[in-house]
Amino acid sequence: MQETVTAESEASPAEDKEKVTITARWLSLPGRTRTAFLILLLTLIVYGLVFGLVPRFKGTTSTQGDEPHYLLVTESILRDGDVYLTNNYEAKQYLPYFQQTITMWHVARGKNGRFVSTHPMFLSLLVLPGFWAFGYPGAAVTMILLMCFAAMFTFLIMDRFVTRTIAAGVTVFFFFTYPLLFYSRLIYPETVGVFLVALGLWSAWRLKETRGKRVYAALLGLSAGAMTLAHPKFIAITIAFVVLFFIVRPSKDLKLLAWFAAPAAACILLLLILTNIAFGWKIVQGLTASGGSKFQGGYWGTNSVWGIAGMYLDRAWGLLIFAPVYALFGYGLACQKTAWEWDRWWVFFPICIGLHTLVLGVFQSWNGGAAPVQRYLVPLAPMLILCIALLLDRVRSKVVWGVAAALGLWTIVTTVWTFRFMVGTYGIEATDNIFVPHFLDNGFAKKFLFTVFPLLHPAGIGGMFLIIAWMLFFAVTIYLARRYHMHYGGGKIPPAY
Repeated sequence: MQETVTAESEASPAEDKEKVTITARWLSLPGRTRTAFLILLLTLIVYGLVFGLVPRFKGTTSTQGDEPHYLLVTESILRDGDVYLTNNYEAKQYLPYFQQTITMWHVARGKNGRFVSTHPMFLSLLVLPGFWAFGYPGAAVTMILLMCFAAMFTFLIMDRFVTRTIAAGVTVFFFFTYPLLFYSRLIYPETVGVFLVALGLWSAWRLKETRGKRVYAALLGLSAGAMTLAHPKFIAITIAFVVLFFIVRPSKDLKLLAWFAAPAAACILLLLILTNIAFGWKIVQGLTASGGSKFQGGYWGTNSVWGIAGMYLDRAWGLLIFAPVYALFGYGLACQKTAWEWDRWWVFFPICIGLHTLVLGVFQSWNGGAAPVQRYLVPLAPMLILCIALLLDRVRSKVVWGVAAALGLWTIVTTVWTFRFMVGTYGIEATDNIFVPHFLDNGFAKKFLFTVFPLLHPAGIGGMFLIIAWMLFFAVTIYLARRYHMHYGGGKIPPAY
């Protein structure tokens, strides 16, 4: 007995020393890094709990929309060693994660006339290791991990421009509410896009901070190329990231350009190779095959053009009726302290947001289909969130903070309601908003929302007048927000340029 006590007493100081060392190492990390790790851990816990406790949203199958079609490509690669899907659909291999019968709707004639998926193959390959090991849960966890890192990188870039409390709070709020909470597990290229945009923003700023450290140029190039690799419809973001590289690069160093261009080019080359595997040398057909339910009709469709405003304002397919707090991003973007900020960094934001909105706003399927709306704006979330944080940090007005709180509360309510009626958030073709009447009946709130938010698929005269009214409203109120900021100042001092 005495020997046991002695052994325990000898081991205790060593354990204490190890604990002290771990604590010291943790405390030695910069506060920004510690907070980023905590956000990463918190999002992983919350997303994991939501996935575990709510494996299927009420009234839906385990996977939704395009998800089973992406996973069926993964099934075909693992089972058959090819990407030809006829036997996979006929054998109903999707039943473990899509509990209904589906037809070969998302297929096209590929190489040798055999049916292949209309969806880009990269996402199917990305989830392949997790799917091989754990089935559908493994694929979903792959997406969850990407979204957790997206939250971390979003905070890391935001913390440089706003106070840490606002940066952390805003990051947590937006990644735990509609729509990002629901995209955290979805096997969609948009989920990958959130991660790549956050990584690209962080890498670009680190490239500027380190005055040209090549690894950050490579990460920015990887983010740029991987956006189009994830889906060709994200080409506008890829182009915008190229612009961002030339904005932030510290010198005209050809080697630095090579470090950026190499991974970007490798991603584009991989996209062409994967397209060739499925479609042969019909590269254009392969790259444009995923034009939604009407892919054979090409890029242009019945509701084209209206999506430019509709992705934000449409009462059934728009983001703002479901998550109105995102409407604040334009106000933060206008609250720059000097023109110098625009020349050196912020000009990228309207370029990227505007170009992406234009490219997908004229897309025939800007509704996004059987997925929480607005699906195509989801990849822009890190930029939109950063702009909203800027507003809250730089305009310390009770009116602004009150409006933000009210819009945030509505977003929280929508988030809770979505768990109860997920299908109501889908941008289903040729439907009006069924989500709002489901919870508000035909009361005043519903009538008000349906009055101020237009129906733009397609738009009528009333819808066009509402778009003009919204534009005037934003123009006046954004001007007032900037005027307040320029008069009273406030907020964290911008990082040195």
